[in-house]
Amino acid sequence: MAQLKKTVLGKVSGAVGDIVFRERDGKNYIGLRPGSFVPGTDPASVARRKRFLLTLKSGSAINSLLPLKTLWAGVKPSGLSTFNYIVKTNYQFVTPSTISDLLKLVPGNGFGVTVTDNNVDRLGVRATIDPIGTNAGIITATEPNIMIASLVFLSLPVDESVGAYSILSFVSPPQVINLGLELNFNAASTNQQQLIFDKYQSTKTFISVFTLNSAGLPVHFSSTVLLT
Repeated sequence: MAQLKKTVLGKVSGAVGDIVFRERDGKNYIGLRPGSFVPGTDPASVARRKRFLLTLKSGSAINSLLPLKTLWAGVKPSGLSTFNYIVKTNYQFVTPSTISDLLKLVPGNGFGVTVTDNNVDRLGVRATIDPIGTNAGIITATEPNIMIASLVFLSLPVDESVGAYSILSFVSPPQVINLGLELNFNAASTNQQQLIFDKYQSTKTFISVFTLNSAGLPVHFSSTVLLT
């Protein structure tokens, strides 16, 4: 069994798939569980595995969007991968069955935005925000474009053909920024995402707005916003 030199989630124990986590003498260890191993079926063990799995899935959805991955990569501690840092940060905001309202699409707090209108359906995520103004530190000469990233947590499946939840991630096309006008974003879904969306009855949607430089890299970003 190998020792974890850098902890990702603090002190962890339990199993996910064939991977076993153990804490011994203040140190974390990881290894393969034996073929005869039977996972704990007590409520606490089951809840722990479900929470960890949902954290991994939400972290994977965030990490799959290149602009968000770039932002997290720029601030991650040495010794952690970008994905592991996303998971570590958001573990506290996940329960065994759902994602809390405090999930972070971006690292830390950014500039504030006011969403005045939004719509989430099988076609994607659409949002309108008030003018950002000139107090967010955005320099349009070097950050000419703006877009949104979004994560949609789907729950309450309509039948047993899918799991208890699914997570979809979206980005809108870049558009020219104007700090004095309201901005409209449309993060369209793919055909495959539409099929998944149709299998669920409930949605919880998060967005973040970010600017792009001339190379298409994110510069400034808003705090994560929960759409209501």
